[in-house]
This record gives sequence, C-alpha cells and structure tokens, in this order.
Amino acid sequence: MFKAIGILSVVLCLINPAIAQESPNFDWENIPGGELIMGDSYCTDEQGNSDWCADEVPHKVKMDGFSILRSEVTNQLYYRCFKDGFCEPNELHDSRPRDFSKKEQPVVFVSWKQADSFCKWAGGRLPTEAEWEKAANREDLGGAVFGKKYDAGAPNRVESVQPNSKGLYDMLGNVYEWTQDWYGPYEITESQLNPKGPETGKEKVIKGGAWNSPAHYLRVSDRVARNPEYRYSDLGFRCVKLNNRKEDS
Repeated sequence: MFKAIGILSVVLCLINPAIAQESPNFDWENIPGGELIMGDSYCTDEQGNSDWCADEVPHKVKMDGFSILRSEVTNQLYYRCFKDGFCEPNELHDSRPRDFSKKEQPVVFVSWKQADSFCKWAGGRLPTEAEWEKAANREDLGGAVFGKKYDAGAPNRVESVQPNSKGLYDMLGNVYEWTQDWYGPYEITESQLNPKGPETGKEKVIKGGAWNSPAHYLRVSDRVARNPEYRYSDLGFRCVKLNNRKEDS
C-alpha cells in the first residue's frame, strides 16, 4: 500500500501562470495490433508466488491497433484543459507545491475521473490494462526515473530519459499511470480480443511504477490497485485513441 501525502487544493495558475501561455500539442504514437502475452512468470519464478504479485498469471490476448500519447500528460497540458472549462483543477503537495507544478512535469494529484475527463477533451480515453502493456513493450523498455525518497523526491520532466523502442517515454517510472480497467483477477480464456477487465470494482489498475518506486515494481506486468477517488503524488496518466475501430458501448 502507498501512503498518500497531505494535499491542498490549489489552481495551477496560482503556482505557475506561464503554463497557460502555450497551446496544447498532442503527440500520438501508433501501436499496431497483434497478439500479447499479459502477465508473466516473475512471481512464481522469483517471488515464491507472493501475494503482492500472484495476480500476474500469463495469458494470451489479441489486440486491435490504437494510438497512445508519446508522453505522460503534463501540468502544462492539464492546465489548458482546465482553462478551457473542461477539467477540474488538480491538487498539489501541501508543503512543496513548486516541486510538483513545473509545466513539463507529469500532472499528479488527479483522480481517475479527472484523468478520464482530460482524455475525453483530448479526443480519446484512458488505456485499458491490455493496451498499456502492449504499448510498454518488453523488447526495449527505455529509461526510467525511480528510487527517489518519498518525503523528498518528485517526478522528473517528461522525456528526460530514453524512450522505449515504440517511441514512448516514461512507460516505466516517473509516475504510475491510471488505466481504464477495474482491478480484479484476469479473465483466463481463449481468443480474448481487446479485453477490458471486470465490469465493476472498487479500485482501478495503475501501471508502470513511479519516481519513488523500488526497482522490482518497474515491470510491464506489475499490477497495482488504487482508489479512483483519491489523488496521489506518484500517479498521473496518458491517453489512447482508437485506429479506425468503433468503441464498444
């Protein structure tokens, strides 16, 4: 479990007015469709099937193509959504707001609903857990920001490390990322296409590890559950949009 830092509601423009002066710029990367093995054998091979990782049962799914933001959504972009009247203001660290409010840092202290609203404003939605794993790519994971002290660290600016081989930055480390899916056991069936996880739940799946994570959390298959109504200093998001595929209702 992660301890949430105390937070104070502050509109971003009061911390950094310069954020409002730039227009939004969405950089999407295309992720081709194909097969994906979700989960892996790390828990059984390395951890004696410990409770914290026993939910990573490997299974095959099929995916249609989609596009995903190259970087995690920044304070700069989120403020533009707020300025346009579509997004609620996020919240900031109560004692070190400037450490988390630089315009090129990933936006944090956003609930799942706030992240979902931004993605709709951007013309997409939050990724499913399967889409996130497909984009994260196991061949070349890219650089990662992790291992900082929780009471002193903060996210780096986006794109401060090398991208993965699909051109995506910070898929591992910097901040965890909200997904669309409710947390629950995988559905282990044959011929799954574009799986979306359970229909209901109490917590959402987050992926990727963060600036304060130890190294063993920086794995594509690692699954963490968080309350969608809470806001955290180590949790942000990025968005996806579909490639000529009608979204299921």
